[in-house]
Amino acid sequence: MRDYNQGKSSFIVREITIAKMNRLSIEALTKVNAVYGYALAAVFALALFLRTYFPYDNVFTGDWVRFKWYDSWYHIRLVENLVQHFPSRIQFDPYTAYPYGQDVFFAPFPDYLLGFFIWFFGAGSPSQELIETLGAYFPAVLGAFVTIPVFFIGKELFNKKVGLLAAALVMILPGQFLMKSLLGFTDHHVAETLFSSLTILFLILALKSSKQTDVSFDSLRTREWKLLKKPLIYSLLTGIALGLYLLSWSAGAFFIFILLIFPFLLYMSDHLRRRSTDYISIIYVPALLIALIMVLPFLGQFGMGELQIAALLLGIFGLPFLSAISLLLAGRGMRRVYYPLVLGVLLGISSAILYLVSPTSFDSVIGEIGRFKPAGGSLTIGEVLPLTLPMAWEEFTTSFYLSLISFVLLTYFAIKDGAADKILLVVWSLSMFLAMFGQNRFAYYFAVNASILTAYLCWETIAFVYTKLILETVRQQNGRESTRLIKKSKRKRSKAGKSSLRTLIGGFPLVNYAYGIIAALILFFLVFYHNIGMATDVANQISAPTKDWYESLVWVKGNTPEPFQDADFYNETYEKPPEGEAYQYPDSAYGVMAWWDYGHWITYIAHRIPNANPHQVGATSAGQFFTAQDDISANRMLDQLGSRYVIIDLATAMHEINPEDDKYGIFHAVIEWAGKEESDFFDLYYLRSESNQLEPVILYYPEYYRAMSTRLYVFEGQEWIPQETTVISWSEKELTDTNGNKIKAKVISDARKASDYESAEKFIDNNPNYIIVGTDQLNSPVPLEKLENYVKVYESPLPVPEPGQVAVSEVKIFEYTP
Repeated sequence: MRDYNQGKSSFIVREITIAKMNRLSIEALTKVNAVYGYALAAVFALALFLRTYFPYDNVFTGDWVRFKWYDSWYHIRLVENLVQHFPSRIQFDPYTAYPYGQDVFFAPFPDYLLGFFIWFFGAGSPSQELIETLGAYFPAVLGAFVTIPVFFIGKELFNKKVGLLAAALVMILPGQFLMKSLLGFTDHHVAETLFSSLTILFLILALKSSKQTDVSFDSLRTREWKLLKKPLIYSLLTGIALGLYLLSWSAGAFFIFILLIFPFLLYMSDHLRRRSTDYISIIYVPALLIALIMVLPFLGQFGMGELQIAALLLGIFGLPFLSAISLLLAGRGMRRVYYPLVLGVLLGISSAILYLVSPTSFDSVIGEIGRFKPAGGSLTIGEVLPLTLPMAWEEFTTSFYLSLISFVLLTYFAIKDGAADKILLVVWSLSMFLAMFGQNRFAYYFAVNASILTAYLCWETIAFVYTKLILETVRQQNGRESTRLIKKSKRKRSKAGKSSLRTLIGGFPLVNYAYGIIAALILFFLVFYHNIGMATDVANQISAPTKDWYESLVWVKGNTPEPFQDADFYNETYEKPPEGEAYQYPDSAYGVMAWWDYGHWITYIAHRIPNANPHQVGATSAGQFFTAQDDISANRMLDQLGSRYVIIDLATAMHEINPEDDKYGIFHAVIEWAGKEESDFFDLYYLRSESNQLEPVILYYPEYYRAMSTRLYVFEGQEWIPQETTVISWSEKELTDTNGNKIKAKVISDARKASDYESAEKFIDNNPNYIIVGTDQLNSPVPLEKLENYVKVYESPLPVPEPGQVAVSEVKIFEYTP
């Protein structure tokens, strides 16, 4: 009986001990999770602070809210209209792209999300101040939220430390992700980054849970919901996040194709390793189906929705087909290598069938691929330019190079182990990297990848050094100490053992702390230090429009006729014209000719109708008007476009503004969109100085001064008679540039000044190797006639001129009368 009681007591003690240990483990885990939770909250708060504090004075100017750059203004236009007719968002807008109007191209979800909060906090009738204030904060809040999925992606792929490092890094990277998540940058870009990151996070969780529970088609047939529950829940969340992403960016089919490349490779990897591929379709098809259900109701309400639907359907029907092929080949015992060969053949056949059955759809797919190789006028759009290495440093600093090293290591381990989640990271990162070098705009996507990859490399390096060097050295030291102690007496050994224990207990933390401090300092200066100053500089940047531009458009709103006679029509909903028919404008309507960058400002601030807008609608017409060489052809274009006013600014008219500060205008872009060459208007020459050195100089041809942009902005449509005219002769020579490359250059042989234009013409008649050029953009070497149909009605105030500079108004407005 005593033995029984003793056994029972031992059992109870053991159970109590285990219970206490479990409780202590849970408490320790809870404390650890709380620490990471507080740290992540701090990262979120700092991200929000960086994005709101520094740009605050630039955005909230006192009299008006300066939304950043261009597209932000049109999103606010849509949200402003939405909250007055909630939940209806306009699908067609007659207040842009006159005389046609335009379907609303932007995907709707960011506008609905912002509009809902504005409508809710405004109790159904928000003020203009509330609309613009919440609108300005919207991108900063979304940008701070990106740190959360970044943390959990790092945690699920590696560990919490990697996740926290990645979240802290993405918070402060100084490139486009920061810029486009700043206060006032009310665009869809940051929503793209947030929802694409959430999609990847939930897909990783779905993959991991499906592998843990070993789900299969048999699980579906036998309805083993306990096994299927977690994978299907994460699949549902993946679909919701993907649907929100697609409803945030009209060209979101790009991301679907990335998500489809991954399972295509995963099928081959698992099949070759003799693993089941069932789980891929089980988690993918429901996710794509959910996204399809979310997008379908909005089909026709934003651009490129049809391509999104086609891409989703490709995955929904294509992936089960890949599973079926895998099962068929495995069931027949065929060699595993046949599977990728079969997939390659089927891909080729499918492409051929698509080309034959629906050339339009095939062209759409090819067009999406061509998006990553812009040409022509698209190369004048800042975010479309391919990424260069100097740009990469501005975007990511050291993380660009560290992420490349990390990517190589990760790719090796992903291929070696065939881990689905790591393969996903590799495919996702590589796709974004290539896309970024096609168009630098995708740098705000790759910011997430760069942060995760950099954090992974840094933590693995820290752990490797600690494990292989620090810890091993301490162990060897303690091993030698133990060997020495064995040779001593029992009493001395006991005493020395206690001393050794104290050394071990006291020494290890000391080593840990020292190593931790050193590692933290190296990590800070290697990864974070360069970003801090650059990030604050980006956050402090002053964006367009300037005060002069804003006040000019306020003048337009108050001093030009209402195009629809009723000012309240601006806030109405509009009937979309039947397919193939033009919008029926009233006789009172007219267009405003300005460079396409400024179209959304004209719509939102002036409530007038631009002929061209930042969707590049009308960009070619605007380029052709501003570069037109005579008023007859220019007037014909304005008559066809129904333009009544012309707005032109310093940047549109000028090529050089302040070359010493590397400040140039956008006249080169005007030329490109007009389908002309820069060499038609100006060119680079080399002039030999008094010290016999060849120095570069830009010389302007008569075509530059005869262009409508110059005649209106510089000479305000008035007659101009030059006081003197310069003629030069030149020859082409081979020179060596600053990089040591041989170039062909135009070197001036002779330069002469004639007292008037007629004398210069006579000289050229007798010396045909000479040409007329101008050295000053504000001083034409050729006479100009008065423009009879244009009257200047407004110009922005003249600034205080800098020493040696001529003060010019930034914005000038002309009324055109046929």
